[in-house]
Order: sequence, then C-alpha cells, then structure tokens
Amino acid sequence: MTRLLVSVRSPAEAREAIAGGADLIDIKEPDRGPLGRADRDVWTAVLAEVAGVRPVSVALGEAIDLDPIETRVPAGIAYRKLGLAGTGRDGLALRDRLREGAGSTPWIDVVYTDLAADSAPSLERIVAAALASPETAGVLFDTFDKSRPTSLDLGIEPVVRRIRESGRIVALAGGLDAATIERLAPLRPDYFAVRTAVCRGGRTGRVDRELTAGIARLIAESSASHCL
Repeated sequence: MTRLLVSVRSPAEAREAIAGGADLIDIKEPDRGPLGRADRDVWTAVLAEVAGVRPVSVALGEAIDLDPIETRVPAGIAYRKLGLAGTGRDGLALRDRLREGAGSTPWIDVVYTDLAADSAPSLERIVAAALASPETAGVLFDTFDKSRPTSLDLGIEPVVRRIRESGRIVALAGGLDAATIERLAPLRPDYFAVRTAVCRGGRTGRVDRELTAGIARLIAESSASHCL
C-alpha cells in the first residue's frame, strides 16, 4: 500500500499534515533548496509535536555544503537524507565520507532525476550504491528544480521493483500533483512525497489539512486499484 509523506517546516504544519492523513512527516525548509535543511530547534519542536504518532525524517541539504558533524540527528528521527547536487561523478565518495561516524539513523539515498550527468552521480550508480549499503533504508526519486514536475514515467518500474525487492523503501517526489500521482500509481512506491500539492500558497505557503486529506484519499484510491 502506497502512503503519503508530507514535508513540513514547523510544528503547526506537522499538526495539519497529520490531521489530513500524512503517514510520514518530513522536516525541511523549502526556502533553502529542494532538500533544505531546517534549523535544529525546528527538528526538536516538530518531534515534540508529532510525539511518536508518525515517523519523522529530516532533509540535511546537499552533501557538498555539509560538514560531517552536520549529518548527526537527534533520537526520534526515523530517516535522514542528503542530496548530491554539484558533487559531480565523485559524489558517492563524498556521501560515504559524510556517513562515517554519523550515528545509526538510517539513510535515504536521493536521485535528482533532472540533473545533468556531470552534476551528480547517475541514477544507476546511486541505486547500486544504495543496494550495497546496509545503512541505506531506501531511495527517493526527486527533482532539483522544483519549478518543473518530475519527468519520471512507468519506464522506471524495473528499478523501483529491484529496490523494493531488496527490502528498501521507494519514495517518489518532484512537484507531484494529483494527475502525476495517478499516472505514477502503477509503480506502487512505498511513498508519494509532496509539499506544494498540500500547501495553500504553493511550495513556500502553508500545509493545509484539507488539501492533505484530498491527496491522501487519492493515493489510497489509486494504490488500491493497482494492488496485486
């Protein structure tokens, strides 16, 4: 069954997302990029608001901007993720260095499907690295440029199936709207990850429980129709 991940920037947004039916709360600051890192006090406040009712993940930003100490997260965080934009073909080596000694919280590897080949490691290399990493819990397919929707199509199904068969999570993101979610539903990801689609005022607006509920219903209905 596919579930709903909602990215929030505050405890109030987390409350709205949960009320609307979000299954996983992801903390990010949209003004700081596609995986914008929120301040640590925001992490603490959202964790207190969620109080274990839902799992919580955090975006750490881009690997190229991080010091190793910044990859550590507090207890209560279920997953953490960082992007490889701008790291070039050697980005996986930087990823590995940042993970060393960073604690046991599982990682989600991120594939930006809209980046040029010389801007980050390829989809194939990131997926292969994820499948070879015991500390990797899943893969997120996202877009770096949030002004354009994902270019993913059903042709990625063999990759999605391989990740899921390994026991890892697959999440699809990247400017998803209702039509895109319906189009990609046959892939049966573990999560559709959204922000803009559940915000009043666009990506930098505010998460709204009614919009969240509408997307949650759509995912549930689409998921049910494509269950084997």
